[in-house]
Amino acid sequence: MKQARLLCIAALMVLFGAVVVSCKGKKAEVKPVKGVLEEPVREGSAPDVVNATLDRHVIDQNFEMILNDTTNNVHVWSLVSCDSATSSEGFGLVVAKDGRATILADIRHGNTPAARYNAATGELWFTGVSIEGTGVHTERFYRIGFKDDGPHFVAGTIDPYEMQQALCDELKYSINGENITLYNGEKELATVTNTVKDMGDFYEDAVWVGEQISYDINGDQLFVNATPGVSFETGKVLHYDDMPTITARVTLNNDGSFTLSDISVVQSSN
Repeated sequence: MKQARLLCIAALMVLFGAVVVSCKGKKAEVKPVKGVLEEPVREGSAPDVVNATLDRHVIDQNFEMILNDTTNNVHVWSLVSCDSATSSEGFGLVVAKDGRATILADIRHGNTPAARYNAATGELWFTGVSIEGTGVHTERFYRIGFKDDGPHFVAGTIDPYEMQQALCDELKYSINGENITLYNGEKELATVTNTVKDMGDFYEDAVWVGEQISYDINGDQLFVNATPGVSFETGKVLHYDDMPTITARVTLNNDGSFTLSDISVVQSSN
């Protein structure tokens, strides 16, 4: 009887040890981030009142200058309002080089456009808003080319959906308790602690990108910035307060495609 009892205790100790080892060795599952956008984003077209205003070919107080590059003689204006009471709804661009201007009415510049002439490629790089709203700011990137004997033109663009999918290919995450860790491949980018307490547990697919994508143009270099959002079982709104912003270098390829590299976390200036 005593021997049987000792064997039983020994078996329980082995089982308990196996459970402890199993728990200690268990790692949080690493999953790819998901994309909010389900398809390419339609560029849209300018309202008739915007076209009518631009057709007057008068740059007045209703316009805002985005770029004044006197070295390369390149200038860019956005149409802010059609008159004192009518908004342009964020549409309307005028691009001029060497004194020749072209109206690009259907480009949506939004509230925070940026432009820079790339002398190395002979193109204008422009970023304008594609989707904006409460908690949402997603930009589209444009390459604008110039002709000596014709209108300037859109040579290429990066649809927000394309950029979202490229980010989804690069970014992963894991969750351990309230800690969310972001990865680029095997490289750990950042770990943050969730502070949202009234939305239930994390949703099965907890981390998403696509609602907050913007660009920085630094000389002849292009960078994309994206802030992932967190989804919970209660409600469908993504939360961003605890999440870092990810940045990546964008390389534009000759065939119109692009690649991402040097993926890291944007460091706070505080």
